[in-house]
Amino acid sequence: MAGALAQTPLLPPPQDEELFLEVTLNGEATGLILRFTRGQASGLRSSVQNLRDLELDPKLFGVEHREEVDLDQVKGLSYQYDQARQSIALRVDDALRAPIEVSARTVRKQAKASVTPGMLINYGAFSQLGKNRSTSLVNELRYFNASGVLTSTGIYNHSKQLRQFTRFDTSWVHSDPETLETWQVGDLISSSLTWSRSLRMGGVQWRRSFDLRPDLLTFPSASLGGSAVVPSAVSLYINGVRQVESAVPSGPFVINQVAGINGAGQATLITRDAAGRSISTSVPLYVDTRMLAEGLLDYSVELGALRRRYTTDSFGYARSPAVSASVRRGASNSLTLEAHGEAGNGVLNGGGGWLWRLGQYGVISGSLAASGGRADGKPARGAQATLGYQYLSRGFSLDMQSQRASANYSDLGTAEGSPMARANDRISIGMALFGGQGISVSAISLRAPLAPPARIVALNYSATLGFGMYFSVSGFRDYLDEKSRGVYFSLSGSFGDRISANASRNRQNAVRSTTYTLTRTADYGGGFGWGLQSTDNNSVRQRQAQLTYLGNYGQVTGYTMDSGGTRNSSLDVTGSLVLMDGSVHAARYVGSGFGLVSTDGVGGVPVLQENQIIGRTGSSGYVLVPNLTPYLQNQLGIDISNLPLDARIASSSQAVVPARLSGVLVRFPVEKYEAASVILHDAEHKPLPVGTELLHVESGATTLVGFDGVAFVDHLQPVNHLQATLRGVRCVVEFSYAPAKGNALAIMGPFVCKGVQ
Repeated sequence: MAGALAQTPLLPPPQDEELFLEVTLNGEATGLILRFTRGQASGLRSSVQNLRDLELDPKLFGVEHREEVDLDQVKGLSYQYDQARQSIALRVDDALRAPIEVSARTVRKQAKASVTPGMLINYGAFSQLGKNRSTSLVNELRYFNASGVLTSTGIYNHSKQLRQFTRFDTSWVHSDPETLETWQVGDLISSSLTWSRSLRMGGVQWRRSFDLRPDLLTFPSASLGGSAVVPSAVSLYINGVRQVESAVPSGPFVINQVAGINGAGQATLITRDAAGRSISTSVPLYVDTRMLAEGLLDYSVELGALRRRYTTDSFGYARSPAVSASVRRGASNSLTLEAHGEAGNGVLNGGGGWLWRLGQYGVISGSLAASGGRADGKPARGAQATLGYQYLSRGFSLDMQSQRASANYSDLGTAEGSPMARANDRISIGMALFGGQGISVSAISLRAPLAPPARIVALNYSATLGFGMYFSVSGFRDYLDEKSRGVYFSLSGSFGDRISANASRNRQNAVRSTTYTLTRTADYGGGFGWGLQSTDNNSVRQRQAQLTYLGNYGQVTGYTMDSGGTRNSSLDVTGSLVLMDGSVHAARYVGSGFGLVSTDGVGGVPVLQENQIIGRTGSSGYVLVPNLTPYLQNQLGIDISNLPLDARIASSSQAVVPARLSGVLVRFPVEKYEAASVILHDAEHKPLPVGTELLHVESGATTLVGFDGVAFVDHLQPVNHLQATLRGVRCVVEFSYAPAKGNALAIMGPFVCKGVQ
């Protein structure tokens, strides 16, 4: 018998409750209302996006690949849900919060460099006047564009006995700030480490250039962390000198790039809340700028021919090729590894070294190197070892270094006739005393081929006397040569208006000398400086005076000297000629980076570098700023108070980033107003009402009428029309314009605004 089956109706599954809650985080209001969900049998759940909105890193919660997170399952997180207020108070441990990063360094911002193609010649001419007249002219020729810099240096000597030009270095350099790599083709100096030697070469070099990033710290720097319960002010002191003052929110924070010391020091971290409560923490630090930070790699590779007779032969190069390479790597913040190798002229040399920081107790360094082959027909097999230790602090310093080399140890320098020292030991100890005093003692022992051995001990004492005065005394003695000894006294001081003085007396190898010097340096913005000097060497008197002028176009110094009744005079001139922006400009001696400021033909405008006057534009509207820091923002500006009244400028300051050995054109476009103050009357010859709107038909610009019917109208043409509406009736003014002579703005009118239909 068929029967009906009873069916139980299916109930819908329980729905999650959707909540929109006001969120506080660690006691601070976030100002956010976020969506949460609550199940029937579980606690609150949040989307992972909520964590991001609260500036919490999902990776620290372990949920970066999920969409939701159960708040009850997160270790280190607790919450209180207030149903009546529809709010949730989250409490998150510091381990789940990314620390706020604060930099301890105040450096100018690094930015992409720009280059304006051009050429320059740096020159320095020294002329000896009188019967023995002679002139030496040193020059540097430089061409630069976006691809790199071509430089060539040399000297020309002119006298009765000698007329000769000698070339020093010629090379093309290309640098890439993105990769920190530099390629150099031509004359160069090979890389070296503290236990190897550099040589001049002609060829190609590929190297890492950290100087392309002046804001980058290459040595291991300390990082100090802490946590603020409430928003606080954080101060960092290094050896009692404040380095950082910053506000931080509640939660963890870390201060990076703590680099205000070299050697041992004390860092003190102070946090203060709004109520004035403070917490102080002190930790010891040790920083050694010779080391590389963990992960950094420094290298240099050279291939070419060794340079010979550098200052006398323009093209003296060895016939056989040579190769050299150096590598340094920060294996950790406590260990830096080094390696160097070179080959050429029958010599093969290579070795490795290290610098190891012993916590807070200094740095130990060492190296081992070996050589092989034959140099100049002689065996070149040998070995060299170095071992050193250095500890630096405010009150005490110790530096020890020992080097030993076997008789046949050789490198490229040995093959070129410059033998290695067989033994070189040194030790230096320094102590800081109270009241700005200091004392140091050092000893050096040296054994080298072709030179007598030496064992020298030196002692130095110095003291700051106050009122800008400084005193020092030093002495030395060679214990292997009874005649080699000396003592030196010096008293110096600096006074107002860039004046300094020095008095010194020394005795060395039976020669006594007393010197008095008084100088005043020229102001960096330009002006005169002078110097006076008197010297007495074993009763032979020598008097010297000099006068210096520093201007926008270079520096000139004149000397006169009287020695034993014989008077000599000389003249020294330094400066540069720059070809940029289609014109030639005379300037001071140009350094590694420079800017050419243009005011579009307006002369006499003061130009500011970092808010200090560096010079004034010439009659052509140019002035060259010679010393800018490459690859960092340099602030240049002009003083607009010296511009004519009819001049206007969009901006009076610019951040300039030059490339190394290159220049950049910095243009401040100065436009002249084609404007006038126009007096306007109505048909009854009364001034137009204040606030009446005027339309300049030719430019389409509008302006307003001020008191006494005066309106300022810009962009004027030879014939102009102004339109206005008075009591519902349109009226028009027509007038002609011609620029006024001088700096004053023209005042025109009164003109009657005539009504039109």
